[in-house]
Amino acid sequence: MHALNYWREIIDHLNALRHDRNMVVLLIAHAKVERFEDPESSPYDRYSPRLHKHAAALVCEWCDAVLFATRKCRTQSEDAGFGRKRTIAHTIGSSGGERILRCVGGPSCVAKNRYGIRDELPLSWAAFMNALTQSHQPQE
Repeated sequence: MHALNYWREIIDHLNALRHDRNMVVLLIAHAKVERFEDPESSPYDRYSPRLHKHAAALVCEWCDAVLFATRKCRTQSEDAGFGRKRTIAHTIGSSGGERILRCVGGPSCVAKNRYGIRDELPLSWAAFMNALTQSHQPQE
């Protein structure tokens, strides 16, 4: 809880960069798997930024976009013998799977954006910038 004061100070400095110097602020974090206690369904695991839960809440609220980089995969059940089944995850695409950027949160990860970007994009700067400019154009 004491570290939250430092996080607030960091965010104040980042706001100064954003507003006073008109800079884009980009924060990058590793992910961790955490248990999410959903009040509407059973608890489940999901990816979230690897920060203390209070710091993660503060930083995620401040950010205009919290995006999650991952690979597309599918799951498949197979017989493990003796009447048991096991689930295996397979990446989709060549060379280890298509890399994607999740822009909207769901059961698998924490994500959000204030730009109206759709659920998922290819993981590339060009795709992100294209989606960002498309989201700022007036909807017809």
